[in-house]
Order: sequence, then structure tokens, then C-alpha cells
Amino acid sequence: MDAKEFVQSILNLSEQASNLACLIREDPQLNERLTASKSDRMNGEADFKTLADVLIQCTFSHGLKRKFPGFKINVRGEEDGSFPAQNGKQVKLEITDDVQNTRNLLSQVLNDGGVVEKLSGAVHKNMEVHDDFLNKISGIQLPDVLNVWIDPIDSTKSYIKGGDSLESVTVLVGVHHGGVPIIGVMTYPFTKQQIWGVCCGDICVTNVPTPLGNSPIKTVYTSNLETDERRDKLRSQGYHVETPTGAGYKLGGVILGAASFYLVSRKSTYQWDTCGPHAILRALGGEVVLLSDPETPLPYNESMEPNDGFIAFLDKQGALKLLDALK
Repeated sequence: MDAKEFVQSILNLSEQASNLACLIREDPQLNERLTASKSDRMNGEADFKTLADVLIQCTFSHGLKRKFPGFKINVRGEEDGSFPAQNGKQVKLEITDDVQNTRNLLSQVLNDGGVVEKLSGAVHKNMEVHDDFLNKISGIQLPDVLNVWIDPIDSTKSYIKGGDSLESVTVLVGVHHGGVPIIGVMTYPFTKQQIWGVCCGDICVTNVPTPLGNSPIKTVYTSNLETDERRDKLRSQGYHVETPTGAGYKLGGVILGAASFYLVSRKSTYQWDTCGPHAILRALGGEVVLLSDPETPLPYNESMEPNDGFIAFLDKQGALKLLDALK
């Protein structure tokens, strides 16, 4: 499988996902009505999913498998593909090539024919992303078996809230092979930005510019579940600590140079949050490593369990220095 063709497809499908997210979010009443509560996660916080989450994941999975029918592509994500119907039962949004089938499925969730038609059209609309950097991975052959993690709407609470918080919303796609993230695509629907990276064998390519020189003041992103004691200790060592929302957005901050590190000491992220951004970091020469063993990268498999604690960085020596400061 040619890397250029595969990444091009992920970029196109991610752009389609971004379009769906924006369409659903344009109508505040629709967005509010199409929000369902999920079971609480282990951190005790309530979690939510929207129709955008489910529809994007199902559309992406169908599109990728349709494009590469002869390859084993295992697509997994945060959502289970179901959403509450108008009658209170759960409907499985199984997308096919048949637009009428999509209309029928969405009609079980929505009672507005105009909205059903609009969303059905978006599900079956082909998007094309143009990026000259893709030529750098032309001819690179990918493994025949690929595992894909997708987070259709990262920072769902910000998506529901709207306003300025929408800038932290991302669509995250990561591909791993043999436990190692090799392809990552991050799309920011509401700021119209898309970044990607490939790190497969000795080949590392990304459309992200190399960050400028290091600032003397190191910014550390942390989870909102991080202890005050740990944050205070970082500040006492001269670090600037911030807690933006969204794991994808925080990892993107390290990738784009807004932060030097992203530190997570509690089990509050999942493989669908980290796989895509992790691959982009690797393409830039960075890494995401376990706090328990800074020489071991965060591993990937098919587990739905939360990740162990980690630190994400572009500067390994700086990350080790930060960890020493926390001892």
C-alpha cells in the first residue's frame, strides 16, 4: 500500500469529518438535542457523545475500508456506533454507499427532513485535500495490516459548549503497526487547520514546520486532574503551567510549539487521544514516553483501557530535566 495514497485518503476523510462537525454545530438547538450521556469514566467525570461523534466515526470507517478493500485495516474509536433514536431505542449508524440508507438511519434520530437531507449529503460528499508535502512519501510502502484509532470529536465538552472553546476541538486519526504509531492526522474543524506526520522505519515526513528555537521559559500543559501539589512544584522550578482543554489540543500545542511538554500523571487519556499526535511528534523527532520508564514510548494495541501516565515532548533532555525536578 502506497503511503501517499493512504495518507491522502485519511486527509480527505478527516476533512469530511470536519465538515460534518461544523454542519451539526451550526445549529445550537440541533447540537443540544443530539447530545447523549455516556457511562462515567474511571476518573468519575460524566462524559458525553454527540451525533457528530458517532456519524464521523462511522463515515470515516466506511470510507477507509471502501477505499482499500484488499487490505486489513482495523478501525477502532471512542464511540460504539450507536445513538438514541426518537423512540428511545438505540440505532446503529451503519454507513454504506447507499445515500437512502443513510437518510433512513438519520430519520430515526431526527424529525427534520431538511436536516436529514443536509447531513446525508455531507456523509456522501467526497472531499479533496491538496498538500504538496504528500509527494515526499510517494512510493513508501506501508504494512499490509494497519490498526487505526480515531477520536471523531476530541474535547466533546468544548464542542457542546461552543464559542471560543471550539478552537480546542480536534478530529484525531492515528495509525499504528506493531505497537508503534506510524501515521497521524489532526484536523481542527473550527480553525481550518490540518497537520499530519508519517514516521515509518527510517522515513519521517510531516507538514508541520520545524519549531523555532527553545524559549527560556518552558510551558508545561497538564490535565485538569493534575494535583495542585505537582503544578506548584513545577512552578517553583521555573515552569509556566497551563491547563487547556482537550488531550488532542494539548498534544497539538507541543507539536506546534505552543508548549514544551504535556505531562499526564493520571489515567485520563486513551489511545484514540494520543496515537495520531504521537505519530506526528515522532515525525518531528519528538516522543511520548511513560512516566514510569522514560526510555519506553507509550505503546499501542487494541485496548480500550486508559493510558498510563506519560510526558510528550520534542526536547528529550528537557523532558528528563522536568521529570528530575518532580522527584
